[in-house]
Amino acid sequence: MNTGSQDCLTPQHLQLFGTIVQWFARYELLMQELMAKLAGSETASVILLTRRLDFGGKRQALLDLLRHRAHPLDQYDKICAYLLVPLTYSPLLYDITHSVWQPGARAHSIQPDWIFRFPPGVTPLRDDTSLPGEAFMDRDNNESIYSLDDFHDISGILEEHYHGLCTYLDHIGMKHPEP
Repeated sequence: MNTGSQDCLTPQHLQLFGTIVQWFARYELLMQELMAKLAGSETASVILLTRRLDFGGKRQALLDLLRHRAHPLDQYDKICAYLLVPLTYSPLLYDITHSVWQPGARAHSIQPDWIFRFPPGVTPLRDDTSLPGEAFMDRDNNESIYSLDDFHDISGILEEHYHGLCTYLDHIGMKHPEP
């Protein structure tokens, strides 16, 4: 059985893994704060209610609550668009937290070792199959090959969109003050 190779992970990889995980944690806390504000509740209660949801589940819960509260459609669309960016990278988050990594097919790249263990004809799904109505999308193995530059760029994109979402929420009067 292929067990991955710790040798392919450098301190830079691990630092960028941590940075990406922390951006997702910030997004999740922000979504929980927004849910609390929309529900007229305290954030701690929402955190307890949503703690077992992954990023996609928390995103969907927030969007459902925005719809339930009849939030203006233009604001709903804008918030949805900001949260689509990290949703796009949520398979990477899953791979960071649940996969051992191997040297990738490209020079100076790494990839999760699950790619090497699937029999021909069996492909993993990108979308969360536990959510009703979610479309199934084949996950291309080449999507999961990353260089340090790729991880750095993804971290920067997550940061940029997080700050953009915070600025937008401040603009429409929805963001909780940070502690």
